[in-house]
Amino acid sequence: MTWTVTAIPLEGLKPMWPIVAPMLVPAVRRSGGRVTMPALFKELSGQRCLLWVTYGPDKVVRAAFVTRVTQYPSKTMLSVDFAGGSMMRAWVDDVQRTFREYARDAGLGGVEMAGRGGWTRMLGRYGWKPSMVVLEVSAADGEPS
Repeated sequence: MTWTVTAIPLEGLKPMWPIVAPMLVPAVRRSGGRVTMPALFKELSGQRCLLWVTYGPDKVVRAAFVTRVTQYPSKTMLSVDFAGGSMMRAWVDDVQRTFREYARDAGLGGVEMAGRGGWTRMLGRYGWKPSMVVLEVSAADGEPS
C-alpha cells in the first residue's frame, strides 16, 4: 500500500491540530522541557516549522511530523524535530522517501532526525545512520559523588 505524505498548509493547521497533537505529545515530552505543545503550535502558526501528516487509502491520519530547515555554517538540512503516530512499519518507507525528495528538491544537504533508538533500527535499511549522540544534564543537578 502506498501512503500519502503531505505538508499541512497554514490554513489547515487549526483543524488538523486536534488530530495530530495527541500523536506528537510523546515526542514533545521527550524534549526535556525544550518544547511544550503550546510552544510547538506557536512555532507552526508562525511558519517556523512545518507540520506533515501521513495517511493510507482510508484517509485516516496515522502519523504526524514537525520539520524545519536548519542552517549550519556549511550545510542546510531538513530537520525532523518531532514524529509520532501508529503503524510505523507501514508508512516509514513513504515518509522517509518524501522527506528525502523534499530536501533534494529544496536544494538542502539532507535530512536529519533526533529521536528514540528505534528510529535507528527502522531507518537503517534506507541508508540512514547515526551521526551523533546527544547527552544532557540538568544545570540544577549537583556534581556526582
